[in-house]
Amino acid sequence: MTIDNFNKFQVGDTVTITHHITSDDVETFAQLTGDDNPLHMDEEYAKTTSFKERVVHGMLSASFISTIIGTKIPGEGALWTSQTLNFHAPARINDVITVKATLNQKSESQRIFLLGIEVSNQDKRLLITGESKVKILAATKEVVTQTENINSPAKYSTRLNQNNPIALVTGASNGIGAEIAKKLASDGFHVIINYNSSKEKAENLQQEIINKDQKASIFQANICNETEVSEMASIIINEIGHPQVIVNNAGRPIIHKTFSDLSWEDIQGHIDVQLKGSYNTCKNFLPFMEQQERGKIINIISTLIDNVPPVKIYDYVLSKAALHSFSKSLAVEFGPKNIQVNCVSPGMTNTSLIANLPERVKMVATMQTPLRRLAEPFEIANVVSFLASSASDYLTGETIRVCGGQSMY
Repeated sequence: MTIDNFNKFQVGDTVTITHHITSDDVETFAQLTGDDNPLHMDEEYAKTTSFKERVVHGMLSASFISTIIGTKIPGEGALWTSQTLNFHAPARINDVITVKATLNQKSESQRIFLLGIEVSNQDKRLLITGESKVKILAATKEVVTQTENINSPAKYSTRLNQNNPIALVTGASNGIGAEIAKKLASDGFHVIINYNSSKEKAENLQQEIINKDQKASIFQANICNETEVSEMASIIINEIGHPQVIVNNAGRPIIHKTFSDLSWEDIQGHIDVQLKGSYNTCKNFLPFMEQQERGKIINIISTLIDNVPPVKIYDYVLSKAALHSFSKSLAVEFGPKNIQVNCVSPGMTNTSLIANLPERVKMVATMQTPLRRLAEPFEIANVVSFLASSASDYLTGETIRVCGGQSMY
């Protein structure tokens, strides 16, 4: 794709197309769909009805909505996601129908058009009304795939095998996120490694996965930025496919502050990454999981929200608790649509996130854990792997604590 049609149209814009419906159209539609109802196919039968002559299949008339969306508004980049239809009167053979689409609403954040639809005949008689919801995919941007040299200019030129499941891991360039990416790649997923600033680490991780004949792509996007996430989602969906698994792992460094030194900006910074970032990814990918009637969202939280929290990390604990509540609310709404939302709650884990903690703090945490050690990142990844698999299909709204027994419920 080379054209981005989202900004080409404004609210109020109207586009029309016309089509002369012939008997051949009706015959072809009946053969294609198997709908050979005599009202459409048998002139003698039709005479015995109140219509007195053959009428055109309602969905044949409605099918030209696809034409106007795919070629006119928005045209290139259109992904038709839902449609309502009200049938007021049937078309007749030899009618000339006009399909009119009016842009009633635009969502900048979601890149979605809501189109008002009217289908009428040459006598201005209204046949069909409805509303179309259309996602406009973004123009292709430079991005690295598993089949390209990471040091060369990279872009998607062909769609990948859609039989390969796809998983997006945010904040995946190092630590727990990197281990999750490696584990899911070994499970057979095409892993999208999202990073914000650690490009070199993301590229090294991608190469490590590729060297094992596994699939990985990298994508830079600040998940706090709604526009960047929307663009990332459009490109991934259009050029790679629909992710079946989203792992919201991105975080930010923990800085210890007393309440008197704490600013709201400190709290907001963590909330933006943990809660808003997860909100942004869910907002952009959940509609496609709904279409597939399948999906898994896995949010990484912390056992610190269960226990008496350590002093001076208000921002981190608040944001993780918010993400936990958000996860349960999503699980309730999307469970009936076969989308599972679960949390993985690590205890203190041996990553760079705790590198600046005093050794005494780490030792105390170790002694308070029945297994008498800290978690390793791959152990968190193993649990994510389980939740990403079909083995967890009857599990939603749950939190799995990976903490060596430090929290028991």
